[in-house]
Amino acid sequence: MKNCIGIDFGTSNTFIYVPSKGSVYNEPTLIAINPTKKEVVETGYLAAKLIGRTSNDVNIYRPVLKGVVARVNPSILYLKNAFKEAKLEKSLEKYAVLFAVPSEITPVEKKALESIASSLGFKEVYFENQGLLAQMGSIADDETKKGSLIVNIGGGITDVVVSVGKDVNIAKSSYFSGDLIDQTILRYLRTKHHLLIGEKTSEYIKMKIGSVEIYPENRLIEVSGRDITTSLPHSIILSTNEIRNVILPKFEELIDTICDTLALVPPEIASDIISEGICISGGGALLAGMREFLEKRLNLSVRLAPDPLTSVVNGMRYYIQKYL
Repeated sequence: MKNCIGIDFGTSNTFIYVPSKGSVYNEPTLIAINPTKKEVVETGYLAAKLIGRTSNDVNIYRPVLKGVVARVNPSILYLKNAFKEAKLEKSLEKYAVLFAVPSEITPVEKKALESIASSLGFKEVYFENQGLLAQMGSIADDETKKGSLIVNIGGGITDVVVSVGKDVNIAKSSYFSGDLIDQTILRYLRTKHHLLIGEKTSEYIKMKIGSVEIYPENRLIEVSGRDITTSLPHSIILSTNEIRNVILPKFEELIDTICDTLALVPPEIASDIISEGICISGGGALLAGMREFLEKRLNLSVRLAPDPLTSVVNGMRYYIQKYL
């Protein structure tokens, strides 16, 4: 189906794919709204810049939490603005829409997406597993009939999918995510160092010195925030080793989900996975040492997707061309 738009409405970022134009939108899933005037102030990157810097006249919302729609009205406003930026807001009734969704999405959560699609004017709505789409956007041979296992580590949720071609054999979701790591760092600094920081700072720490390598380079970073005990601005020095020890226990949930999936794999597909290894995608796959850590814990080869951040939207391009 040529007239089908793909939307990866993620917890951290939103991607929009249009067959005739390619990827037309890639920005953070954030919206700033003036609740009094009920007006959109900013969306995407510009809304992200307002975090922690707004007055009481502006509320910043994350429409998507843990991979699913948490707030319908902000979601509609966000996507309307996204399509306006892509100069498509007046022609959506010509298109169907394909949403990338988590493996274990509920009927209620699907209904929310259908409601959003209807409000935007789409004529038809399709859903596909985001792990399968990430697989399609990651493998070199789209026609392969070998079994494969992909771990798509997103901002709000992780999908572990075993598939053969287009057919999903096993799919599981885990709440291990980039957000979980950010919140772990934030809570640690509050309880251990009595330092209050924001979500943006927590994510910055993860990106700059976060690692699950066994013997990482022990990098240092200065972090500023507000001291809880004195209420005064305060700075501390953090190291890679300190942050690694904080976040490492959270990876057990990811390992458990992958192992639970592997336990259900038929022998024939298991031999393919041993041969081909595991593919990891999503923003969380870029954490330092992730590939090496998974290889050691799972005793399987692990490869990073060619473009981890855009694997799902790249898979949408192939899926729409071939199956819709």
